Order: sequence, then C-alpha cells, then structure tokens
Amino acid sequence: MPRILVRVLQRVADADPTRMLAALPPNCRPVLLDSSSGRGASLLAWNPDRTVAGRLRPGACMPSGGGPRSRWPLATVDPALLLEQASQHEDWQWEQSDLPQMGGWIGYLSFECGHAWEPFPWLPADPAGFDDYHFARYRNAVLFLPTGEALLLWGEDDSLSPQIANAERADLADQFNQLLGAPPIATSAAWLPAPPQPVGDAQSYQGSVRQMRRWIGAGELFQANLSHRMQGPAPQDARAFYASLRPRQPTEMSAYFETGAERALLSWSPETFLSVRGAQLRTMPIKGTAMRGDSPELDAALAAELDASIKERAELNMIVDMARNDLGRVAVPGLVRLIHSGKVVPFPTLFHRVAEVQAKWNPSLGLRALMQATFPPASVTGAPKVRALQAIAELEQSARGPYCGTFGYWLPGEPRGEFSVLIRTSTVGRKQLSLRVGAGIVWDSDPLLEWQETLVKARYLTYQPVAAPLRVNA
Repeated sequence: MPRILVRVLQRVADADPTRMLAALPPNCRPVLLDSSSGRGASLLAWNPDRTVAGRLRPGACMPSGGGPRSRWPLATVDPALLLEQASQHEDWQWEQSDLPQMGGWIGYLSFECGHAWEPFPWLPADPAGFDDYHFARYRNAVLFLPTGEALLLWGEDDSLSPQIANAERADLADQFNQLLGAPPIATSAAWLPAPPQPVGDAQSYQGSVRQMRRWIGAGELFQANLSHRMQGPAPQDARAFYASLRPRQPTEMSAYFETGAERALLSWSPETFLSVRGAQLRTMPIKGTAMRGDSPELDAALAAELDASIKERAELNMIVDMARNDLGRVAVPGLVRLIHSGKVVPFPTLFHRVAEVQAKWNPSLGLRALMQATFPPASVTGAPKVRALQAIAELEQSARGPYCGTFGYWLPGEPRGEFSVLIRTSTVGRKQLSLRVGAGIVWDSDPLLEWQETLVKARYLTYQPVAAPLRVNA
C-alpha cells in the first residue's frame, strides 16, 4: 500500500489564493477549494498526477416488462466505484496532524452520474462539453488557514525513488516562491462582455411549471426541481473573473476547477451535499429563496416572510425527509439525526432556508455505496427521487452537466471528504459562459414567481435586478 505523507515545506504569513491561481501556468489544471467567507481553510492545488474521468453511456436494455430500467438502462460504468478503486489502496497521512486534512482526489460528478444508479431518460449531452465525471489526484498544494497563514504542502509518495522525490520537492519550492511574487490580477480581464441570458423563454419555463403541477396533482410526485439554461460570452480570463466575484460571493464551499482544454468550472455553492469525517456523515439541504432588500428594514421583512412561509417550510420538510431516507440507506440503524429542520441564512444576493441532518455509517461500505444511496442530491431532484428525475428529464430535454451534481474532495482510509451541491455554478468552455438556474416546484407554485426565483439565483454573476420583487407564497 503506497503511503503519501503530506509534509509542510514552507510557511508564509499572508498570501492571496486568487493571485496565486492567476499566476499558475495555463496547462497545470489548477483547482481551488475555496472558503471564500474566510471562516474555513482553502486549498490551491495543481499538476495532478492521476486522473479518473470520462463520459457515461447507457448499458443494454432489460427485457420488456422490467420496469423503468427496460426503458432507461443504467450506465455501463459506476464513476464512484472507479474513484474508489483508483484510491482505495492509498494511505494518506499528515506530518502535522493538527492541520485541516483536505485535498487528495478532487473533482466532480455531473448530474448525469445519477444514471449509474437510477433509471431516468438519457438526454443530449450538455453543450459545454464537460466530462460527466472528473476527479484528479493532487499532491502539490498551498493550504490557506483562517489565521492568514499559507502553507506549502507536498504529498511525498514513498513509491518514488529518493532522487525523484528530492527533485520534485525542490521544483515545488521554486514554484511556490514564484507564486509568492505574483503580480496583481489584471482587472481588465475580470468582467463579462455581456450578461448571460436565458436560452429559453419565460413562457416555456412557466408552461413546464404548469405541467409539473399537473403531475403533482395526479399524485405522481410531490415536488421536483426544474431548471433552465442561461448563456453568454465567456470572460477574457476565467481565473480573473472568479477572483473578481470572490469577495462579493462569500460561501464556505466556493471552487474553481480547470479540467484542461480551456474548460473551467466556477462555483459559489452555499450548499453542503455530504461531509464525511470517518464514521460521521452530514448533509445540509437548502430549499426556499427570497431576494435581499435594499434597506435593513426591507431585508429583515423579506427574511421574516421567508421564515413564515408555509409553502417554503413544507418544501424543505419534504427534502429533509428525503435526505434522512438517503442517509438511512447506509447509516447504522437508529443513528440518523435531524439537527434542525430549517433556518433562514443570508447570502449576498438572497436568503435561503437551510436544514441539517447527521448520521453515522460504516466507512468500510465505501464511496460507491454512499453515492449510490444519496446521489443526485435530494434538494435538486425532488420527491420521490426517481419519479422526479424522470419528470425533470421529460421537461428539460437536455443534460444538466456539472450543474446540480457535486464537487469536492475524497481522501481514502479513515475516510474524509467534503462535497458541495453544484448550484450557483457556471462553466466556461468553447468561448461561452453557461449556467443553469432552477426552482423547487410544488402543487401551489406560481409559474411567474418560480421564473423570477430562477433569475434571482443568477444575480451572483452580474448583480442584475430582476423584473419585479420576488415574493414567497405565505
């Protein structure tokens, strides 16, 4: 079993992660796990040495009469199993055990990775051209602590010869010193040529909301997340654009990730899909949205209205039940706990209701079992999950790609991992910036209000106002 010992090679009192990100070479496939709020640790890594990535394809159809899988076969590969197999024999250890232990295998599962575990319609690929799953192993990183310190980390692989290891260590130290002297980011590259616009129209989306309501009224499901795509010209420099928005969008789980071929994923997700700390699991689903007010008084009134909304409370309660059920599929019996059913949390452009569920599990079950039980995330599918996945595909008619999938890191062994839900997420590729925005649809959803809610969720890119103030249904 190869051991990877994470050593601290250098410490500096202060460093800017986005300035370092901008200074890295163009083809080093950097990733920034970014606690842009400053309340947690951040990690900038580059030059991965192993990769697990690819596209999913449908397997053979089951015989007629086999239920949904006879119409919509599962994928031929299981991406979580591929990652588990690639990493399972590694032994990651920290020379300084008091440091945040994060990094290792970093990447995403797209929404379509749900095809590995659940039957729903296969759709045309996401036009941005991203892999369906993409994880890479990083042994070079800079850890940024909330105290302001920056630490150069090197994962020493004991399978390397001493000569190669010494050369690798010296080269990394040289790179770090060059990054410390990086110039300020060019502000001219840190903007969008034009705001992204909806690809479809308001009437089409509202018609889909009405169809979803008809299915709900017929008893086929209780709730589903319905999204649409927006698109515009890409920024001149994706790294500079991310850096420019970072101070205005502080979240615990922001991320920047380049997969190569001039493709980048930019995420300011506020939502924790899964936190794994050995036998401890945690999820924090979000449902319920209201825009921020332009005065303290209006801000407080809108937050109170969201908190009192019967519709929004019921919507989150359904998702909490789903999250409890999903964790219960791998948890030790009796050890799924509801920490709280929902609190209104402020973000720069909107309010959300956020709940928390915790559980204990047997980590020997592995990453595949965990993802099979919980993915795609409850809050961005619906209830019941499988019928919601089918309804979403029938109405959206195109793959979501990374949007509403998950992004994070996985360290085998104990294990440790942190995964966000990929909302407030954009992709840059083929000279276009793309994103999807959605809303949770229930029986009493108002089609116009749901459309407006999606536009509020796109404001993080431009701070553009919506056409009318968003009101929740009390």
